[in-house]
This record gives sequence, C-alpha cells and structure tokens, in this order.
Amino acid sequence: MLSLGVINFLFAVALAITSLLFATAALILAIKSFRRTVKGRVVKTLMGAYGEAVERSLGIRRLPMRRVNSLAEAAVILGAEILVLFDNQGLIIETYNMSKEYGARAAASLAELINMLKGLGFPAEILIFKNSGTSLVVELRKVGDVTPYCLIIGGSATAEDAEYAREILQRYVESVISRR
Repeated sequence: MLSLGVINFLFAVALAITSLLFATAALILAIKSFRRTVKGRVVKTLMGAYGEAVERSLGIRRLPMRRVNSLAEAAVILGAEILVLFDNQGLIIETYNMSKEYGARAAASLAELINMLKGLGFPAEILIFKNSGTSLVVELRKVGDVTPYCLIIGGSATAEDAEYAREILQRYVESVISRR
C-alpha cells in the first residue's frame, strides 16, 4: 500500500506532465494557425538576406530604437513571424499575426507552464522551444502587479540573442505605459 506522500508526489508529477502536454499542444496549434494564414504567400522582412549575413558575420548588434510604437514594429525589428503578449495569469494583452482565439489558448497554456516551472523552482525567464523553427517565451520587467510575457515565433534575431528580443519588447511595453 502506498503512503499518502507517495500518492501526492505521483499526482503532482502527473499534473506537471499533463500541463506540459497542454502547453506543447497550444504551441503546435499556434504554429499551425500561422502556417495556414501564410499558405501561398511569402513572408518577407524589411532587412535583406545580405544585411543579415553581414550583421551575423561581423557580430554587429542592431541598437534598439528609443521607442517602439507597436507590436508590429517590434516584430519587424526582431524579424519575428508571430508575437503574443500576455500576463502571468494567462490573459492575452495583444497579438501580432495570430488570431485572438489561438493566442488566448497559447497564453493560458504557457502561463500555466511558467507558473508550474516556477513553483518547482526552475528558472523561467526565457523558455526556448526548438522544432522546425525557434520559438521562445521571454519574461519582461514587472509592471505594477503584472509580469508580462511574450511568445515569439520565428525571427533570426531571437534565435541568437534572447536578451535583445527582451529589450525590444520591454521598450514597447514602456512606450505603451508612457502614452497612458
């Protein structure tokens, strides 16, 4: 007969695995929904391949602008295909290039995963998912009682420098706050 402590531990492990599966499923849904919206079109960034190659070979890091006015502008700077800004409760704040429905599902699942990882003592400031492309979740500086996070799917700048992506997104959040 199993003791109560062992049963609680097994229940916690099963709950953690289930939460991880939900977060992975939400991320897969987000990527599939993006592929459906882009099907038949070619996504281009403002910076050409030559500029990216020179920048990468010389190790030059683009300096962030003083103010990032929109999430779309942040996506262009990062070269990201999808951005989803959400809070630590899983409530969606804003999305770029993703429907609100899929963004809300992904945000809720990722917030649950982040809270679970933090509860277990793991660092969760930057989570990187590597499949066919690179996706990551970055934690931004706290605003009042809310800790904003951003899901970034795609982007050459994010794959190499997550701190740079965090700086750009933090500048966007600060510009939104300063306008109010």
